[in-house]
Amino acid sequence: MDFFVLLTTMVKLFSLILVGYFLRRANRLGDEMMKQTSFLVANIMMPALILYSSSTPSSISDAEIIQCLLLGIALYVVFIMMSKWIAHKIAHTHEDKALYQILLAFANFSFIGYPLLEVMYGNYAVFVFTVLHLPFNILIYTYGVYLLNKGKRSFKVKEYVRMFLTPGVITSIIALVCFLAKFKLPSFVTETSGLLGQATVPLSMIVVGGNLSFAGLAKNKETIALLKNVFIKMFIFPFIGFGLIYFLDVSVFLKELFVFSFMLPSASIPLMLALQYDVDTSIASKTISLTTLVSVVSIPLFIFLLF
Repeated sequence: MDFFVLLTTMVKLFSLILVGYFLRRANRLGDEMMKQTSFLVANIMMPALILYSSSTPSSISDAEIIQCLLLGIALYVVFIMMSKWIAHKIAHTHEDKALYQILLAFANFSFIGYPLLEVMYGNYAVFVFTVLHLPFNILIYTYGVYLLNKGKRSFKVKEYVRMFLTPGVITSIIALVCFLAKFKLPSFVTETSGLLGQATVPLSMIVVGGNLSFAGLAKNKETIALLKNVFIKMFIFPFIGFGLIYFLDVSVFLKELFVFSFMLPSASIPLMLALQYDVDTSIASKTISLTTLVSVVSIPLFIFLLF
C-alpha cells in the first residue's frame, strides 16, 4: 500500500480521535455516554463487522485460516513472555508490574486495528485478523484478571467463562465455523451486519479520543518507567515481530498481519479492568493515551519500513 495513502488514512482517523477528545473536554461526551457508546461499538457494531467480513469473498484458504489460528496462539505466547520480562525490569510495585504486563501483552486490535485493516486490505482482512486474535478475549479475562487480583482474591471457572463469552467472541466463533463449513448466511443478515459495521470506524475513533488523558505526566520515577514502556511497545515491538515471522513459511498476507499486531497501541480493556478491580488507573490511562497518540506516526512509519 502506498505510504502516503496510509498516512492520509491515519490523519483522517486521528481527526476523528480529535473530535472525540474535544467533545469530551467540552463536556458533550459524559462518562455515561462514553460507557454506552463503548458498549455499542464493542458488543453490537464490531461483532456485526466481524460477521460481515467473514462473508466477504476472498482468496484465503482453509489451510491459511488454520495457520492463522496457530500463529495467534504463538503471538500471545510471545506477547506474554516478553511483557512479563519487560514489566519486571521497568516497574517497581506489584500492581504496576501487573498493569504493564497487561498493557504490553494486549494491543488495541479492534478499535485501531480493524479500521486500518479495512483501508489496507478490505473487509475480509478484519475476519482473518479476528481469527489471529481469538486468544485475546480468553487471556485478557483469565490471565489479565488473575494478574490484577493476584494475592487479593480467586475466581471460579464459571466466573472466567462468563467474563470471556462476550458478543465479540461468540460472533468470532460463529464466523469461523461458517467460513470453514462454507455456510452462507442469508443476505439480509450480511447486509444488515454490513450497515451496522460501517459505524464501527467513526464511533470507535471517537471513543478512543474521548478516553485520551495526559494529566499528571510529571517527571518522576513512575513517569520514566511509563515512557520506557511506551517506547518499547511502539518502537521495539515491531522489529521483534518482524524478526520472529520473517523466516516462517506462511503467506505474505499472514506475515503482515502478524507484524501489524506488534505495531498497535495498548488496548483499552486493561483500564476497564483496573477500574473494576480497584487498581490505580493512572498508569493504564496514560499508557493507552500515549501509545495511541504515538501510533498515528509509528504505524505508517513501520508499515513503510517493514512491509
